[in-house]
Amino acid sequence: MKILLIMTGGTISSRMIGDTISPDTETAAPLLVEKYRERTADYETEFEVDQALNVLTENMTFTKLGKLLDVFRGMISEETLPYDGVIVAHGTDTLAYSSSLLALLLTGFSLPVMIVSSNYTLDRPEANGLANFTAAAELIKKGFGKGVYVPYRNSDGITYLHRGARLEQCRNYTSDFFSRGMTPYDRAVPYETFVDYPPLSALEKLECCVMKVEPYVGLDYSMIEPDDGIRAVLHGSYHSATACVERSEPDEPYTKYSALTLLDKCRAKDIDFWLGGMPVGFDPYKGSYSTTADLCKSGAKPVWALTSECAYMKLSIAYSLGFRGADIETFLARDLAGELIDDDN
Repeated sequence: MKILLIMTGGTISSRMIGDTISPDTETAAPLLVEKYRERTADYETEFEVDQALNVLTENMTFTKLGKLLDVFRGMISEETLPYDGVIVAHGTDTLAYSSSLLALLLTGFSLPVMIVSSNYTLDRPEANGLANFTAAAELIKKGFGKGVYVPYRNSDGITYLHRGARLEQCRNYTSDFFSRGMTPYDRAVPYETFVDYPPLSALEKLECCVMKVEPYVGLDYSMIEPDDGIRAVLHGSYHSATACVERSEPDEPYTKYSALTLLDKCRAKDIDFWLGGMPVGFDPYKGSYSTTADLCKSGAKPVWALTSECAYMKLSIAYSLGFRGADIETFLARDLAGELIDDDN
């Protein structure tokens, strides 16, 4: 049994250096493996380490993600691989973005990929990093199916398995992660994928060309100016799939607090405007709130059945692959990695 351990940084790869926590993947990798062997008495599994990155993941960029993708790109080009699975050690702050990206680009990859993180540095007894790593190794050893997953122990003491493309960002003031359909890892089953070859093989470069905007009360859209490198704006929505289209009077022009102000700017620069947070079966023109209908009638394109993080990464992939128009809508609607969420799952 051989597992490739890819180090990227984050708390699971960090230690106290002076008065602050900083990544040190060189010392973290052997420590993680040592603690795993002490916990499980598994001295047979071989871990090969790849030092891909050494960053706190709040500092993650598309350029850094590109270096991580290069590791997998090299594996995809090989006819046979000497590994039974891959574990990626990653930080928690941007975990949902990276897990969505990897899940989408690696669908059809021949090995299971587990992304592990930790709420505290490994020297602290309350850290869940070792439990998450152990669950990942256990699943790989049992021959868990292909796909990208995130095993993570929440504060309830249960280690859940999340589909990588469904994971949502951890909220402030908690270390717990959630996703639609999350299951205790020892009862989880792999999701199905019908892609024969990973989309990563067709991606030359992941481009940072999508602007993500989240609504809040008082957002002044006159202050937002998409630059020439932006090809699309992904505008989030409130839980009712709505966003502000405020007017001083019902029949008056909309104000600077209306998302329509940004939509107009996008139209003038030939930038696509996407409205996220639409549930499956939702008709933005009939039975929806008037604000949603107003946005969509004005040119906003709905994004259905995806988390905010996954929608952002899926759009980034689509534009990086050179898709345009209806091809992007087709790509968004295609279930690559079990990312599409409906009432039944």
